[in-house]
Amino acid sequence: MAVVLDSFISGLVRTLKDMAKEEVDLLLGVPGEIQKLQRSLRNIHSVLRDAEKQRIENEGVKDWLMELKDVMYDADDILDECGMEAEKWTPRESDPRSSTFCGFPIFACFREVKFRHEVGDKIKGLNDRLEEISARRSKLQHHVSAAEPRVVPRVSRITSPVLESDMVGERLEEAAKPLVEGLLRANKFLLVLDDVWDARIWDDLLRNPLQGGAAGSRVLVTTRNAGIARQMKAAHVHEMKLLPPEDGWSLLCKKATMNAEEERDAQDLKDTGMKIVEKCGGLPLAIKTIGGVLCTRGLNRNAWEEVLRSAAWSRTGLPDGVHGALYLSYQDLASHLKQCFLYCALFKEDYVFRRSDVVRLWIAEGFVEARGDASLEETGEQYHRELLHRSLLQSVQLYDLDYDEHSKMHDLLRSLGHFLSRDESLFISDVQNEWRSVAATMKLRRLSTVATETMGIRDIVSWTRQNESVRTLLLEGIRGSVKNIDDSLKNLVRLRVLHLSYTNIDILPYYIGNLIHLRYLNVSHSRVTELPESICNLTNLQFLILFGCRQLTQIPQGIDRLVNLRTLDCGYTHLESLPCGIGRLKLLNELVGFVVNKATGSCPLEELGSLQELRYLFIERLERAWLEGDPGRDTSVFKGKQKLKNLYLHCSSTLTSDGHTEEEIERMEKVLDVALHPPSSVVSLRLQNFFGLRYPSWMASASISSLLPNISHLELTNCDHWPLLPPLGKLPSLEFLFVVGARAVTTIGPEFFGSEAAATGHERERNSKRPSSSSTSPPPLFPKLRQLELWNMNNMEVWDWVAEGFAMRRLDKLVLIRCPKLKSLPEGLIRQATSLTTLYLIDVCALKSIGGFPSVKELSICGDSDLEIVADLPVLELLKLGTFGSRINHLPEWLTACPACFTTLQRLDVYGTTQLLRRCLQNGADWPMIKHFPIFSIKDDRGNCINYIKHSGTFETNLVNDAAAFATAAAEEEEEEEEERHQ
Repeated sequence: MAVVLDSFISGLVRTLKDMAKEEVDLLLGVPGEIQKLQRSLRNIHSVLRDAEKQRIENEGVKDWLMELKDVMYDADDILDECGMEAEKWTPRESDPRSSTFCGFPIFACFREVKFRHEVGDKIKGLNDRLEEISARRSKLQHHVSAAEPRVVPRVSRITSPVLESDMVGERLEEAAKPLVEGLLRANKFLLVLDDVWDARIWDDLLRNPLQGGAAGSRVLVTTRNAGIARQMKAAHVHEMKLLPPEDGWSLLCKKATMNAEEERDAQDLKDTGMKIVEKCGGLPLAIKTIGGVLCTRGLNRNAWEEVLRSAAWSRTGLPDGVHGALYLSYQDLASHLKQCFLYCALFKEDYVFRRSDVVRLWIAEGFVEARGDASLEETGEQYHRELLHRSLLQSVQLYDLDYDEHSKMHDLLRSLGHFLSRDESLFISDVQNEWRSVAATMKLRRLSTVATETMGIRDIVSWTRQNESVRTLLLEGIRGSVKNIDDSLKNLVRLRVLHLSYTNIDILPYYIGNLIHLRYLNVSHSRVTELPESICNLTNLQFLILFGCRQLTQIPQGIDRLVNLRTLDCGYTHLESLPCGIGRLKLLNELVGFVVNKATGSCPLEELGSLQELRYLFIERLERAWLEGDPGRDTSVFKGKQKLKNLYLHCSSTLTSDGHTEEEIERMEKVLDVALHPPSSVVSLRLQNFFGLRYPSWMASASISSLLPNISHLELTNCDHWPLLPPLGKLPSLEFLFVVGARAVTTIGPEFFGSEAAATGHERERNSKRPSSSSTSPPPLFPKLRQLELWNMNNMEVWDWVAEGFAMRRLDKLVLIRCPKLKSLPEGLIRQATSLTTLYLIDVCALKSIGGFPSVKELSICGDSDLEIVADLPVLELLKLGTFGSRINHLPEWLTACPACFTTLQRLDVYGTTQLLRRCLQNGADWPMIKHFPIFSIKDDRGNCINYIKHSGTFETNLVNDAAAFATAAAEEEEEEEEERHQ
């Protein structure tokens, strides 16, 4: 893979340049060898890109690149060993510096004679191998045109990720048949088979068992191959049309430009753009990825025509279904981005990964290059954004206001990634069957697999035993014992990445300390109870992930020796403390689960002051914190930490909030006021379980807008003794506010907005309806807030609005959950929150009316409710009633009394009881009202449902119209409701 070579060689040449300056070849006893190695690499580097293009169709070039790659990986390991040895020999500050000590730190190791000779021999051996490879390159240049084009086999595809882990073994059909029949017997169903690539899944697996379904059942199949639909004997085939040229051009414009102005200017290039759209064949994915390429060129005609003429469009030998546009988009990437893109193909199909997780893996593999003052993590995040912008990754929004935090790879791009990295990287779901056919012929560098019912670590070990070249091993959900792990690690001495998430291992072997190249170790959500002391020998380790290891109670005292550690994640473990010395981990970028403990040998809170690179910090057990030294101290442990972006401060949760003495409460308040004052750089802040009687002074400050100018995400959870919410309205960047608990708050008033007005409630309401008469309007409050959620505020009765100015003009979503005493929504909210589109209410029991919101399109109402009026919602499109665990047993009177109030409603979704479903049948009591809604859907918790579409007259239900069955269901539901009332 020339992309890896390109980056390897660039990095190695830089390192060798430093070695040459230090005349290290003389120390090694191999004069001239380092300069020779440098020259050879530079000469080879100049032809790598051309070689990469040829390797798809030329077997000889491919073999040549694989040999070269072996040499480069060996060179990388040699330099890594030098770095390890150098750290052993680098003198501490108190040691006298030797007069013969080399200036370049890595070469301190060359004072040791035996190691020096070994390294010298290895470098000479590298040169000898490179000479042979260079000679072969010369011959290839003479014969490339005459070489036979290689035949590329069709890349194997997985039909369905849902069935992937089950489609193993000789007795599949007889095992699946009773399972499917049992699930579907006499039931009406809709089964969706997405992205089918083999008709045998129907004939051999599903057709016979599905015969047991009720009449009216349907199977919906999607496939890119019309022949598959015919083989499956589809009753109706609907062929999706390709994008029309004009629509294709519109999509290309959006992806190739940065803003509306550029999009208008791009019309001057429409003639060339339409030719590009035509080459994309009307395929949206091809158009989007090429749009990403064009966006890097700007609105330059010559550059667009150069893309149009690219030879990559007609590249042969690509996997089935992979358009030349996708290969062109890959070829356009810089080498470091190519590596990152190919690495993403190691994950299973449709796998959604967090940006921070994949960036760590890129860094551990050495794919992320240092850039100026930016951290490696920041640079890696920029790589991720660029791949998203080029549509080579797809953004997945799992949560509200989740900005590109999660992504996945389209299956065709994943196929391309597998194809391009097939000589060294492998994802397998069936070790026993796939390994023999695929892995036996390759020199494996990266292996990824997920568990099946039959596969344990023993299977992996038996197949990887001979693959000492593996650098990345991603195992998830694998079963096995510590002995199995130990056997594997003894062979995989070149590992950089070891991922053992969700495995059943309980002890890591002592031998893990010998994996000197290891950068990344993840045992999250495993059963690990302890870490061996030998882990402290891994001085190259950058990422140690222990998240969710709930049986882990301590980590080794020598953890401070991991001087290259960038992330230490101990979140949601049972650690009682962290060892002293954490403050010496100067590169630490992320620290999760720092446990406060004053016991001897535990790391004090003050040690955090020396960690200047921190961007993410999560502190637990803060009720144990004391202010050290001078009682008049006024310095935060975060002082000067202008790189800190995410800060999470937690006390332990308690069943009651009254179990603290007055002294403890005062101490907690002072710690929060002084020691935990966040720096102005913080973007995301959470305070949880604080038992003080007030919010911190830095939240009460009139200067809050300058103290916390960058906070966009704020969570206040179970701070139950604060009688008032903090004055947050003046935070200039706040977008998401989440308040949970706050049981002492009975009223939300002007103080919440940061308003100093002392008007009465009636005056505030009157003022909220009209603009200020002052010539100078006050600044808007909550100027960027988009989402506000108030949960479990059991005693809040009144929500007053701010007296002057405007507030929450950008609010898009309001969520109120379990606020049982709130009687009304503020008039000011109705008048001023003109961007509010989503209103979500659960157990807001005392609320009597909802209305007047001019922009609300989606309304959800669940739980106990005394609502009498829901009206004057002029753009309401979606109404949801009830939810799982909170079914309704009748349609509300405000809906049945005034259906004319919901003329804009497009859809009504209900989660109800079986009795309510019966009343919604076409002969039921509620049908006369329901039939007027464009779309109506209702379901219960027994799997019964009704779906109705007015314009087509479609009415579908799987409810059996049987009086005895209804009576039984009604009795069961009444019994369940009675139990819920007594809980």
